[in-house]
Amino acid sequence: MPDLLSIAPLTETVPVRGAAAIICGVPVRAIAGLLARFPDLRKMWATGKWDADQLLGMSDEVIAALIAAGCSNLDETNAGNLALDEKAELLAAIIRVTMPRGPGPFVATLTRLLGTVGGGASPTAPASKSRKSSQN
Repeated sequence: MPDLLSIAPLTETVPVRGAAAIICGVPVRAIAGLLARFPDLRKMWATGKWDADQLLGMSDEVIAALIAAGCSNLDETNAGNLALDEKAELLAAIIRVTMPRGPGPFVATLTRLLGTVGGGASPTAPASKSRKSSQN
């Protein structure tokens, strides 16, 4: 069985116009920045469902930012200049690399993590019950 070091990092290469786009996935810090910048993306995140049609229907700025965050060799300007089918291919690869188990488990886990890190309880965590003091 492979150990963690032998399976990381997960990357993918997508050919675009004869060049290679290197998909490295979107780091958590970049996800937080994207959610802060784009209310439409934040709304979709809040539902816990990643809908490709909804994602592709977002502004060119959102799409370019997502692609740039997930590709180590593309910036937002160049990502914005891609054709729609190229953007769709890159987004599909970015989702595969960023969330190998799929968007649902990733969003649920990250949401629980952010609640824990922020000091709040996880929405799925049971409420703690304090013990009553014994009266002896």
